[in-house]
Amino acid sequence: MAELKCEFPEGCMLDLWAKVIKAKYVEKQVRVLDTMFCVPDEQVGGKVTTVDDIKVKVIQAYEELGLNKVKIFIEFEVILLVIVNNEYQLITVTDKYDQAIELDEFDPPLTVEEFREEIEQSEIVLKNWTFDFDIKGNCEDHHNPCHLTTPVRGTCIGLRVYVDIIDKLGKMHDVIVYGELEPDGYQIK
Repeated sequence: MAELKCEFPEGCMLDLWAKVIKAKYVEKQVRVLDTMFCVPDEQVGGKVTTVDDIKVKVIQAYEELGLNKVKIFIEFEVILLVIVNNEYQLITVTDKYDQAIELDEFDPPLTVEEFREEIEQSEIVLKNWTFDFDIKGNCEDHHNPCHLTTPVRGTCIGLRVYVDIIDKLGKMHDVIVYGELEPDGYQIK
């Protein structure tokens, strides 16, 4: 190892405060919503003929670190852009999802002692939202799953929402790096 050229060792020291990930939970395409609902004709001006686009707005995602598990909570809004009589309309569905993750489901699995001593923070990452929907017909049809005891004139829509959930457990550490910069910047040889 080459000697550092710094006159004083403090000049070669970079002191960083960094989050070190101790364990991670990754679950692909978790179903966070599975619902059927009736969109009344008077709400959108007629029957829904097409779902043109779907977006998600995460209202809040947080977690609670328990004694031997992590509980995650996700509150979200699904926004459907639909076509009714050749005009675009918006339909919003608000829902929430929660899940308890046991310590042995993390990679690497954690013991209760490691969890208590080594974990200070949890970070939730939600990505790759996907949707499955189906226009099931008229709500007032007796054979329709959206049929209510008091039939409502409207369109029955089935909606399922999936997302990849990543939960990172970590702890902040003081990291000291010794080195020096080349006068002309970094050079790759």
